[in-house]
Amino acid sequence: MNTSEHIPQSSQDLIYNDNEEDFSEFMEKIAKEIVQRQLTVPAIIFLESVKPLSFLGNQLLIFANPVVSLVVRTGNYYKFVRMIEDRENVEKLTIAIEEENALEVRRRRELKETRQEEKKNKKSFWSRFRRKSDY
Repeated sequence: MNTSEHIPQSSQDLIYNDNEEDFSEFMEKIAKEIVQRQLTVPAIIFLESVKPLSFLGNQLLIFANPVVSLVVRTGNYYKFVRMIEDRENVEKLTIAIEEENALEVRRRRELKETRQEEKKNKKSFWSRFRRKSDY
């Protein structure tokens, strides 16, 4: 008797996974969202503190699936559950968040420098009416 026929397709996504799945793009999306919402430090602290319990957290999320699936899109939820099953992936996610944060800091610094240069080069309205002294 094949028991897989009685398991809903959404639950099969959790049960039947290949360990060769690549989560790099998914981690980048998560990292961008975290940095965009300025939750870098809390996210890193949380991930570092739960890393030893990642497999247990994975099992808890599987158990909570019926309730959580009411709020979260199912596909990404299952992918996240499979991802945190491995501690290595939690570490990779932490690194992805740190790298994305470094890129964001660099972008902001460059934007600030550009604005400062524009401000220096731009003459104010009142400076046009001032007398220019030649001494």
